[in-house]
Amino acid sequence: MRRIAAFLAAIIFTANLGATVLSVDFKTLPAWMNPKFYATIWDHNRFNVWVGGAGSGKSVGAAQRDAFRLTAEPGHNYMILRKVGESNRYSTFADLVNKIDTWHLTPLYDISESALTIRNKHNGNEVIFRGMNDIRAREHAKSVTFKSGPLTDIRLEEASEFEPEDFRQLNLRLRGQARQPFQMTLTFNPISVSHWLKAEFFDNPKPNATILRSTYLDNQWIDEGYKAELEALRLTDPTMYQVYALGEWGELGDAAFPNVVYEPCPYKVEDFDQVLWGHDFGFQHFDATEGIGVKDGELYSFSELYVRQLVNSGIIAAAAPIVGKHELQRGDSAEPKTILEWQQAGFNMVGVNKSGRPDFVKSGFAYLRGHRWHIDPEACPGLATEVRGAVYKKDKNGQPTEEIFSFHDDALAAARYAIDELIQPGLKWGFV
Repeated sequence: MRRIAAFLAAIIFTANLGATVLSVDFKTLPAWMNPKFYATIWDHNRFNVWVGGAGSGKSVGAAQRDAFRLTAEPGHNYMILRKVGESNRYSTFADLVNKIDTWHLTPLYDISESALTIRNKHNGNEVIFRGMNDIRAREHAKSVTFKSGPLTDIRLEEASEFEPEDFRQLNLRLRGQARQPFQMTLTFNPISVSHWLKAEFFDNPKPNATILRSTYLDNQWIDEGYKAELEALRLTDPTMYQVYALGEWGELGDAAFPNVVYEPCPYKVEDFDQVLWGHDFGFQHFDATEGIGVKDGELYSFSELYVRQLVNSGIIAAAAPIVGKHELQRGDSAEPKTILEWQQAGFNMVGVNKSGRPDFVKSGFAYLRGHRWHIDPEACPGLATEVRGAVYKKDKNGQPTEEIFSFHDDALAAARYAIDELIQPGLKWGFV
């Protein structure tokens, strides 16, 4: 009955903001959300486990649910986590701010882009965005405090990137007395049948856990091009189709980069013998900038910008603190207009020469596989995720081929552009 009363009170929400009265009618909320995720608003089990394929709307659904609760349900204090904190800026933080804005709720909130925090001025609800590595360094979230009440909600975005100990330590932080039920939400793709998440929630079901499965077919607003890309996997790679389209547990196959070392970069930029930058342009796909240093014949991925759905001016502004304008960036020559925009902004951007090189992609991958490659997973989370998920494609008989597949390969493409100078030193760059 308490939940029903809260729902009825929240249908038409009114906030007094000094001389301004903000009224929001939530009666049409079901039309704003995919049906698969609408019911989660009223689910207060301790664990919400959202597993599904790519493009299913998990992240947007979580942002919509949280925007409603933060607006209409006093007593929530959120911590939203990615493996690396800064990656929240263009994902979870951007998604939640977008929902607040498109629902015309912005006057209700104090939003700090620099601190990655959101606070409801009317009811005191707060959201902080952090990285798990930062939390570990601060004694497992003991330093997380809020102005009004305890931490009540934790969301692990891309939960498959977290360790079992991360989950257990965070779960211990949800305790005490609060106006709202404590809840942890985990969203992820089912990348491996041997993953700890499967053992934790699926092999041994918990009575206080809600399992929500979703696929791209549950997303009524999915981009048609992205939908076609997912459906094409049915013919090109059935295992990838099983995981990324159908959202089912699977084994993705033999790792394409088994010799990569994931560790913090031990060098400063000035310590490298050579520094290379590559850039793969994207909008619906990720736009990726990758910095690779060379030291004693080994490769070190040390810096990255990995964003989606930003126009070029926004990407250029975001890249300014990461890569100097004087640094040579090698980009995809298939987009001369984009390269020209970077040049007009003062960056030293050129197009990679692919002319007469049918083995351009294979030679890039072969070079990366043939060298000791160190990837800093905190500095380059997009690249680390893509490389970990890269496997050899299989033929119709289920045998591995020499062709490499990664569902997202934007950071990998940028890495290939960066090191192409090492494959053919002195090769002319430009539009040939």
